[in-house]
Amino acid sequence: MLRNALLRTGHALARHPTWQHPKLAASSICLQHSRQLATAQPEARATNEAKISSDFAHSDPFQRASIAQSNTSHRQNDNSEIHGGVLEQSIRDFLQKTRQRPRAGLKSDELVVKCPQCSPGKSRRLAYSAHLNTTSGSFVCTNCFEQGTWEKYQELAQRRNFQNTIPKSRTTDPPPFEFAEDTLEQLRSNLVEHEEIFAALTGHEKGQLRLHPKLLTQYGVGLGFLDASVSEIPNVQALTNGSDHAVPCLVFPRTAFRTNSFIDTFDTAASHTQPQQKGSLRTTKQNQTKSISSIITDTHHESSSHNSEPAMFEASFQYRTVQLKVVAWNTAELEMYVPVDEAQPGLFGFHIAGPDSSDIILTSHELDAIAAFQETGIPAVSLPKGPYQLPLDAMRALERFERIYVWLDDDHQGAEAAKLISRKLGVDRCLIVRTKSGDPQGPRSASIALARGYNLVDILEQSQPVQHDKVLDFGALREAVKFEVTNPDLIRGVESKDLPGWNAIYKGLRPGELTILSGPTGCGKTTVISQMSLDFCKSGVSTLWGSFEIPNVRLATRMMSQFAKRDISSNPSEIDYWSRKFEQLPMYFLKFHGSTQPETVLETMRHAVYAYDVKHIIIDNLQFMMSMQAKGMDKYDAQDAAIATFRRFATEENVHITVVAHLRKDQPAADVDINSIFGSAKVTQEADNVVILQRYGGSESKVRCINVLKNRFDGTLGKVYISYDNDTMAFKEIPQPRKRKSVKIIKTSGRLSMADRLLAETEAANAEESIDS
Repeated sequence: MLRNALLRTGHALARHPTWQHPKLAASSICLQHSRQLATAQPEARATNEAKISSDFAHSDPFQRASIAQSNTSHRQNDNSEIHGGVLEQSIRDFLQKTRQRPRAGLKSDELVVKCPQCSPGKSRRLAYSAHLNTTSGSFVCTNCFEQGTWEKYQELAQRRNFQNTIPKSRTTDPPPFEFAEDTLEQLRSNLVEHEEIFAALTGHEKGQLRLHPKLLTQYGVGLGFLDASVSEIPNVQALTNGSDHAVPCLVFPRTAFRTNSFIDTFDTAASHTQPQQKGSLRTTKQNQTKSISSIITDTHHESSSHNSEPAMFEASFQYRTVQLKVVAWNTAELEMYVPVDEAQPGLFGFHIAGPDSSDIILTSHELDAIAAFQETGIPAVSLPKGPYQLPLDAMRALERFERIYVWLDDDHQGAEAAKLISRKLGVDRCLIVRTKSGDPQGPRSASIALARGYNLVDILEQSQPVQHDKVLDFGALREAVKFEVTNPDLIRGVESKDLPGWNAIYKGLRPGELTILSGPTGCGKTTVISQMSLDFCKSGVSTLWGSFEIPNVRLATRMMSQFAKRDISSNPSEIDYWSRKFEQLPMYFLKFHGSTQPETVLETMRHAVYAYDVKHIIIDNLQFMMSMQAKGMDKYDAQDAAIATFRRFATEENVHITVVAHLRKDQPAADVDINSIFGSAKVTQEADNVVILQRYGGSESKVRCINVLKNRFDGTLGKVYISYDNDTMAFKEIPQPRKRKSVKIIKTSGRLSMADRLLAETEAANAEESIDS
């Protein structure tokens, strides 16, 4: 509480090292160390840099890259006036030589360029992943984490020769996608003209969100019309006027910096022929009369706000719309992006936070950001990739802020994601906002709280920092216990939608647990776990697949068929459509196959958790990963060490790990139990859950039994019966089959005696009773 109060007052003591997490996020380390280097005297800089080197050695790869950028920048400050022009010209000439079309980054002195290490062979959408600092010349790739100086960038680029990926018909990559301003204006007008939806967003009746019309305009929210049957949006103009079967959709623009001096030189001719920049949030003279603070004041005093002109952000010429998120109004299943490919990194509400803003609110959804900004006056942005993921590009945009309020959905998934994101951004400058404030019946998000009449300022003032993950006081434990008792449904984890009976036993996918899935060879273990992981992924659980037995291409093909609920190989014309849909899922794959050292796998897993907010990791399977690494009894020790490593990783990183393991070869299929899993007893002792998949019936039967033999969460054990469907290439839940005993009737040449007849009737009656029981 003391530190929370100090943070609100801006007191320097609130950022004392004793309150900091040992593994600070890159943005926090860079902010602190940049200030130290900037203010230190020359004789003291060596001491400061020595301390930075210590933090550098213990930080994550992305943190090391960011620290290197910061250090390089400050070492060059004294000679910047002399060498700045030479460096700028060198960068400009080299980018033109390699025929690149750099994008403006989410920082004012940053370019997004091709990564010299990992871009060769990639599409243009994936190639631009390196962030180049135009002041220092240092770069860092948010995909492969390659980083270094400008000299290293040139060396790697010349070695890999990535300019050969550009077709010979073009002299350079095409410029980023541009939106016509009149189209964006039409989308905003559509929202105002649609009485039902506009009233639902701005009205003050029960069930209406009470958002201010000016802020909807300021954030650029519009309304489009989309045919739900189309695989992708052909052009933005198609959104403005829908057909009779079109579905109304809210349109949320993502904005970024428009340009800088470097980018201008790559398209000088275009800048002369287009005096009005397309795609920006336009500012006109008649609507520049009001500032952000006055809008917030008018929001609190609605009686005087209805006669005011809508106000836009005064410096909007510095920004442009880089992507549109299109979400259906009446269904959550329809969500698309324009453009899908080659989009410049951007955030919803990025243009709201001016250069002087020191605080910002980070929300799960766009309407939550508008509600938070409206009621608190603090600029708010929303997460770009789902309600629980913070990509590295977005992290760089948040580096300059001193205080970040992480205001996600107040449920179990949101709470876990908020802690993870706070650690990535730096726990010393993040405060987590709980919308429910301990009330189980309270609102889940900021927009719902506003609609119910809650005071969002009071909710914000109750925000708390993340505590050190190795030290807990009783107050923290008491709150955790209270949460579990009062929210039994929330702590169950993410439930399966395909297998409802599984939820009654397993109680959902929970972070911080290790599950062992086993079964006989060929019974469908990979098919079942791929279907269930896809089910959880559709609920927003970021998933990392490590398939050491089946190639990723074959696995992805199977998962796409399960996702489409049909065999896509028999419908080649639909592959592009389902590929677009599948690509929007937070699904990632490990690029390993066969025998791989657990340390290598663990390092990659840690990177995925940090970079992609992964919450579910599948290892399929343990024996293939560990093959040829040990012989005799040593292989059991190696397997035990791997299981212990995964167990520790699941606890420390708060992720769920599912490990597929084989059964012992000498174990009869009919006598399978918890002791039948290959290896020592440590495998099942370390696991929180042990699940066996078995055939039910003959070898040709499509029925399987999922048998939960260990459940550390609440001890519930049981079986779920499933049947394979060839059409959907997935399993579906079925009732427990009834065993029937056949009664063999022997015909005799003569008539049965009375004794034989009574004996036959008795046996038949006993058989019927056993069937019923």
